[in-house]
Amino acid sequence: MVTHKLAPIMQNSIDMEYRTNVNNMNKFTNQWLIFCLILSCFLFTGISRAATELSASVDRNPVMENESFVLQLVVNDSVDSDELDLSPLQQSGLLIGRSNTSSQTQIINGSISKSTTWNVVMLARNAGEYRIPALEINGVKSQPITVQVVKSNAQAGEQSQPIFLKNSIENDALYLQQTTKLVTRLYFAPNVDLQSGTLTDPSLDSAFIKQQGKDTETSEIIMGTRYRVIERIYAVTPQSSGEFTITSPTFNGEISTDRRRSVFSNFGSRKPVSSIGNDITITVAPIPDDYSGSWLPSDLVQLHEEWQPNKDSYEVGEPITRTFTLTALNVNEEQLPEIKGQYPSDFNMYPDQSESHSAVRQNAVVSQRVSSEAIVANKAGTYTLPEVTLNWFNTQTNRKETATIPAKTITIVASSSKNDNTLVSNIPLQSQSLENGGQQCPAPEVAQNEQEALSCPETVSLSINSWLLTLSGWIAWLITTLLLVLKLKAHRNRPQQSNTQVNVTEPQFDKSALKKGCSENNVSVVRSQLVLWAKEHISDEVDNLQSLLGKIDKTTELATEIRRLNQSQYGRQKTDWNGDLLWKAYENYARDTKVSTNKLNDDLPPLN
Repeated sequence: MVTHKLAPIMQNSIDMEYRTNVNNMNKFTNQWLIFCLILSCFLFTGISRAATELSASVDRNPVMENESFVLQLVVNDSVDSDELDLSPLQQSGLLIGRSNTSSQTQIINGSISKSTTWNVVMLARNAGEYRIPALEINGVKSQPITVQVVKSNAQAGEQSQPIFLKNSIENDALYLQQTTKLVTRLYFAPNVDLQSGTLTDPSLDSAFIKQQGKDTETSEIIMGTRYRVIERIYAVTPQSSGEFTITSPTFNGEISTDRRRSVFSNFGSRKPVSSIGNDITITVAPIPDDYSGSWLPSDLVQLHEEWQPNKDSYEVGEPITRTFTLTALNVNEEQLPEIKGQYPSDFNMYPDQSESHSAVRQNAVVSQRVSSEAIVANKAGTYTLPEVTLNWFNTQTNRKETATIPAKTITIVASSSKNDNTLVSNIPLQSQSLENGGQQCPAPEVAQNEQEALSCPETVSLSINSWLLTLSGWIAWLITTLLLVLKLKAHRNRPQQSNTQVNVTEPQFDKSALKKGCSENNVSVVRSQLVLWAKEHISDEVDNLQSLLGKIDKTTELATEIRRLNQSQYGRQKTDWNGDLLWKAYENYARDTKVSTNKLNDDLPPLN
């Protein structure tokens, strides 16, 4: 009975739940249909208004000379920024600066509005009337705009701009290839919040223009307002004579228009700005007709020399470093010539690569070239080296002058060493430059301590090379001594005979040792064997390779290879040396001069 009473109740409950679910589904369906209908209306409204209007306006009119203004173009649709062609603006006669594009979509009371905005910075260099032509996008055109540009007081015009440029030149009357300093100053008003910006370089087709140093930041008060100033210095070197106009650099950037912006603000609050400074006219005079020699116009030229080691006399074969330093004011560093000395025939000269620098010092462009050369005398005597001269044109007095290093007399004495292997260590080829403030690395033999030597990489390199060469010489000497001792001991242990005599002689030339030294590029062995060969077959006065060069024909292949060997050791820039070429040159020389090289001492074995 209970079961029968519960059945109708359960059935009624199921029917009620079913009807509730159906009602809820119908309600959800109706809401979705209403949403789709509203969305369709919005889309239809947006489509029906697509690209129906393109408006153009400027943020100020009239404007003053060199005052930038913004042309704003707005289309009532969301379009790609490239769809609007801005090239017709080039026909307006105005300078076109930076531009930016932004898009916006708004929904107000169910109404959707879209827009795309272009902001273009424009500027007029001269007063007059300018016409901005109509622009077109998707068949919709803007109205043309006429802009009036009026003359203005320079300071009043600057006060009306948040950013402006000024250019000044040190000298507007120059000679051909004379360098002058162009200063560009970029001014920022105190309320300017710069977001980004770039500054182009000045331009002049017939001149070299190069920035000097880094930008500096200062401040300047103009009509009671303190401006932040970025200063940039250029070196201008005209390459043609006549009258020219230097085109001013141009600044393009973006500033913030929302002083209360936060991290949640968008980039639409940025405004593009442009500024261009005053162009500068210069007059360039040609080279005077009465001038002779290499053309070097400058306010001041100085020529100095240094000798390392600096002493009254030098030994035969001792390397000497002579360094010339040429300094000139308001000259491009590339214009400075390389200075070289002149030497008698008894000297060998090994030039080093020169270095040049330029910098701004006390409001002047200072350029400097340092040239070094190693010289080696191969004959004793007293020599007078001729003076070194350089013609230049004084742009202050408008006349030719000459920078001179006086003649120098040096004394060369005979070498105190029988072996010239350790002479390499006496070559300090350090140069002075503007970059390191004129500091010089000490020569290896005069370094005060290990720390001083380690502070100069080239000194360390030369010290290591000389140490290795010295060590190899000592090793060769020890081997020779050991063999002599063993040979003497062997003779003493033999039965003494009345007709036997042991002679201990000086080391003699060994052809096989020379050949082996050449094949292994062993500089120490090659040097010592060549000196021994020359002593036996050319002259007893030969103590080193430099004196050997003075005894043979300098045009021979052997002389050339000996000079290459010296260059590989004496030059600051180390060069490769091929011992096989020297061996071949030696054989050819010995054959051509019919010098016998087979006289070996049978008492001593060859030194291998």
